[in-house]
Amino acid sequence: MGEYDNNINKLVKSVYVSSAVNSTPNCLDWGSNGLVIYGSCNAIHLYDPQIINESDGRVISSFVAHKMRVNSVKWVHNIDPCCQQQDFVSTSTDNTAILWEDILPTGSYKSYEKLIGHSDVVTISDALRLANQSLYIVTAAGDCTVKVWFKPINENKSLCFQTFDFDNILCLSLKITVLPHTNCILLACGLSNSKIQLYTNDFSNSSSVFVTSHSLVGHEDWIRSLDFISENNSGNLFLASGSQDSVIRLWKFTKENNDNTCKKNKELNNTLRQEIKKIDVIMDPGSICSFIIELETAISGHDGWIYGVHWKPNFSHGKQIELLSVSMDKTLAVWAYDEDTCLWVDFIRLGEVGGNTLGFYGGKFSPDGDCILAQGHNGSLHLWKKNNNGNWTPGVTIGGHFGSVEDIAWDPAGKYIISVGTDQTTRIHAQWLQSNEQVINLSSFNWHEMARPQVHGYNMSSVAILSSLSFASSAEEKVIRVFQAPYNFLENMSKLAKINFSSVDNMNCPLGASVPSLGLSNKAVSKDDCKNISSQPKKKDYPEHYFMPLNLNQPPTEEDLIQNTLWPEIQKLYGHVFEVYCLASSPNHKWLASAAKATSLELASIIIWNANDFQQVQKLVSHNLTVTQLAFSPDSKKLLSVSRDRTWSLFEYDLNTNSFVLKSKSDKYTGIHTRIIWCCAWSHNSVYFATGSRDGKLVIWGQTVVDDQISYCAKTEPLVDPEKNFTAVAFAPKLTDGCSSYILAVGSDCGHIAIYKWNFEKKSVTPWFKLTDLCKELGHHLTVKKIQFQPLLSKTDSRYREGILQMASCGADMMVKIYDIFLKHF
Repeated sequence: MGEYDNNINKLVKSVYVSSAVNSTPNCLDWGSNGLVIYGSCNAIHLYDPQIINESDGRVISSFVAHKMRVNSVKWVHNIDPCCQQQDFVSTSTDNTAILWEDILPTGSYKSYEKLIGHSDVVTISDALRLANQSLYIVTAAGDCTVKVWFKPINENKSLCFQTFDFDNILCLSLKITVLPHTNCILLACGLSNSKIQLYTNDFSNSSSVFVTSHSLVGHEDWIRSLDFISENNSGNLFLASGSQDSVIRLWKFTKENNDNTCKKNKELNNTLRQEIKKIDVIMDPGSICSFIIELETAISGHDGWIYGVHWKPNFSHGKQIELLSVSMDKTLAVWAYDEDTCLWVDFIRLGEVGGNTLGFYGGKFSPDGDCILAQGHNGSLHLWKKNNNGNWTPGVTIGGHFGSVEDIAWDPAGKYIISVGTDQTTRIHAQWLQSNEQVINLSSFNWHEMARPQVHGYNMSSVAILSSLSFASSAEEKVIRVFQAPYNFLENMSKLAKINFSSVDNMNCPLGASVPSLGLSNKAVSKDDCKNISSQPKKKDYPEHYFMPLNLNQPPTEEDLIQNTLWPEIQKLYGHVFEVYCLASSPNHKWLASAAKATSLELASIIIWNANDFQQVQKLVSHNLTVTQLAFSPDSKKLLSVSRDRTWSLFEYDLNTNSFVLKSKSDKYTGIHTRIIWCCAWSHNSVYFATGSRDGKLVIWGQTVVDDQISYCAKTEPLVDPEKNFTAVAFAPKLTDGCSSYILAVGSDCGHIAIYKWNFEKKSVTPWFKLTDLCKELGHHLTVKKIQFQPLLSKTDSRYREGILQMASCGADMMVKIYDIFLKHF
């Protein structure tokens, strides 16, 4: 396995992973090692924010073992701060939890153990490693149970040794810790009956089980989050609980040492009308210690459900205890005790995310407490950094689609990528080049989302680049929408991505765009409009509907992406009866082709549009069912279409009639494919084209002459893999092996991307040679929707790298990925 991985790394390197966090609470955690884990679709991504280096971070690894959505992730808490082991636990809708073990000293997580036992969705977990290296894991599920797993020292398997059944009550939050200066483990379960149930266990006794201790009451709705922190010197322990009643409660566990402590606790609890609760724990054989539980305070400062609370790490004596809370009211707050007022006050408020967001699902302090990372309801990540002046400013972080990514396209110069997904957004990805030097080491610069030109009301289906400054997109509607780059986008991309737009007459570009209330169309905004808007009273009431020009020195934040990076819509194209399914544009920027969902010959017709005036040029009638993909040849002389009716059609542009004419079409005798044809692609020289089908066949077609008539036939034996459903294919833009072989990338419904060499000169032996297979962590884990190679850049451009191809892919697993492919190893 290790040798295979090394070979892959020589051939292909993943340079960009874009994917959002799952829209579930507790799906993000920031570890003491400085790394962030988050669940995205069925995968877990390991994200390095690179806070220490003051640089922009990226996803450095991905882990796939769950068969359904990841619901939560949690780093294992080590009691011993010197412990180097950094494991984590994930839970999933597939009814399992997984312990991912850190393989020292490699820092990889190839080894994992599935915890199987729940009969319903596993929603949350927590884990604790004791000083003797034994491990406790607790998991909660939709079957209304909490299971406790124990992994002894030097054992390879975790055993479920205890189950708590809450009948019809759900456990929504879990936290496990050790009571200070004792041998007692304390487990807190936040329940849907508004109570916090406590359990204790003597870990010095290997046969000891958790016993019921107390129920903490006071909240009036579901308990969504819990977190412990210990005062190292005093021996006190604090528990913070956040609830859907929008209230945070702080519970204090105080070691009972003398009568004065007991008296003080009685007075405080009487004032709060709270019953005194006491935990008796065994410290040593024959020695019993008692802890008093009191309600320290109740904090009411949020207007929405509280989904996360997190104590600031690395608390030590003499420093102020700080608590982070995140809420669905679109804000985060950091709370601390104010000695002047004797109250807990929010001295930091962050968030206030505008646009169409719905608040936060979770948030974490960085290990040093100087950064905060939050997960938005729509899967976005939000980062704030504390500067030298004590102010908190937005930082650069990653992001991505929170639904299936349906299509991607490179701009004609290959300098940025545009993607569309079922999350109803269109996104632009480019490299942040933090250098003005002529020669740039691109491997040291990360890709980021630079703009979100379209935030729509329908699931997106396809995108086609018309030029570096315009594109057309389709969604689950009958309309095709065309967008033009605004001047503010050109300014910022010129600074951040070093893309030269000098050939554009910027005076004709609108400044930006905004979306009116209840609207779907992006309206152009000029400089005069911005001046007028700023003076309108409605600006204060509805700020998310107004565009504000950006002067960026770093990639935009989520707030700016939603609101201030839209492109104005310049045209709507009507002509299809049902929802538009696919688009394609010609490389010469003259034509746009579109096709819609269909069940008849007429409805399945392909419409050709003039890309300059957007007038309908002609309709091409050939297929009986939905056309699944369209592709113009690189010389723009031919248009290829494939369909659910298991056939392909080839149209060629006729100069005499100035129209496309059907030149060739497969049928049941010549078609080879026996199932739906999902994908097609042209070779870079327009000589061959490939088709991939649900029957697991990939066929290369080329011209042949029969009786002085030109037709197309299969040039070699097809690539056959009956266990796969081929859903995406792309040709690399250059030949290899002394110009005798093409490189193809083939994607399938299982998420694998295979890279092949196809030798068109070989006759007697198989022409197919597999170079590598990108699967699971290296590829996708759900259906690959599209693969495209970057157009070769000019050698005068500093981005051009001899011998390296770049390939982009997208999939139903919410990911956009970019790879470097090293030709010298081929």
